Amino acid sequence: MLEIKPIEEKREQQNICRLCGIPYRPECFAYKAYEGETLIASAQFDIEGTSAVLFELRQVTGSPEDFEAMFILGRAVLNFLDLCGVQTARFPVDDEASARLAKAIGFREEEGVLRICLTGMFTSHCHPEVPPTEGSEP
Repeated sequence: MLEIKPIEEKREQQNICRLCGIPYRPECFAYKAYEGETLIASAQFDIEGTSAVLFELRQVTGSPEDFEAMFILGRAVLNFLDLCGVQTARFPVDDEASARLAKAIGFREEEGVLRICLTGMFTSHCHPEVPPTEGSEP
């Protein structure tokens, strides 16, 4: 079963960052994704008032691609940010695979930057940026 948990100790965060091939950012929050005892991925992000930056969302180096786990990890981060009162977030991706994942999670490109509005994303019946489909309830 996939588990997403916050990384509470900086030493663990540093080690997981190394395993995922990402720079360790001690000032950031971090989440980890596990399947049983196996580490799958990590995310690092920071909150700046009512906005946030998702710096990395990366699998363990050399592991097989697991898009579903990455999607769930990304959404878990966004849910946490929403619970913290964050209204918008950006994700400065550096490769096409990360951009595809970010867009699947809900980020949209605005002026060359991937951004998302979190207002109502997890609490409203329908996300404000996504119109309801024909025949669905408003």
